[in-house]
Parts: sequence; structure tokens; C-alpha cells
Amino acid sequence: MNTNHKKKPSHDESVDAMAWAAKELSKMTFGQLLRNLRECDGITLTDLAAKIGVSKQYLSDIERDRRDVSFAFAKKVSDAMGYAIEPMLEIIVRNELKKNKILYDNVEIKFSHQ
Repeated sequence: MNTNHKKKPSHDESVDAMAWAAKELSKMTFGQLLRNLRECDGITLTDLAAKIGVSKQYLSDIERDRRDVSFAFAKKVSDAMGYAIEPMLEIIVRNELKKNKILYDNVEIKFSHQ
């Protein structure tokens, strides 16, 4: 588990959350992406957990990469936060391939806020 999080830009720096996330995407786990998007959008862990119907602890475990993420969970997050699901699925697949030591070429991913 990688606990080194780069300092993310603040709202005061007027950095678009999705542009920043897309730039960092190739280095992130699903949990890191989720935490960064949630924090950049100003959503609390408690509020997002309630919105997607999971416990705060479960969501915290996801953000800390202590749990695997299903496509269904990614869809709930995508719908709740209003972001495209494709980049989230890309991370899930890439991480699963890495776990199984399968080589994978990174592709360019574009984030869109729906």
C-alpha cells in the first residue's frame, strides 16, 4: 500500500480537480483518486459514504487501499460525484493487472465532469 500522497492543489490555486487528477492518474490507485476528487470537490467522507450507501469506515478503507473495488462500486461513486466512470474503471483494471503481474501499457485517459 502506497501511503505517499503528493500535496494536492488547493481551491485557492484555482486548479480544476479533474485536470489535476488526470495528470496524476497514471500514478494513482483508485483510493487515492477517490480521496483527491472528494477533497477537491469539498465533500466529506461522511457525506459521500451516505450518498453512495456505504459506511464511513468502508469508504475510508477504500481510500486507504485496504479493500478491492468492484465495477459496481465505481459506478456508484461515479454517479454520486458526477464524474465519468471510464477513468475509474481504467485504474481498477490497471491495478488488478499489476497485482497479477501482467504487463500493461498506459493509455491516455480524459476525465469529464458530467
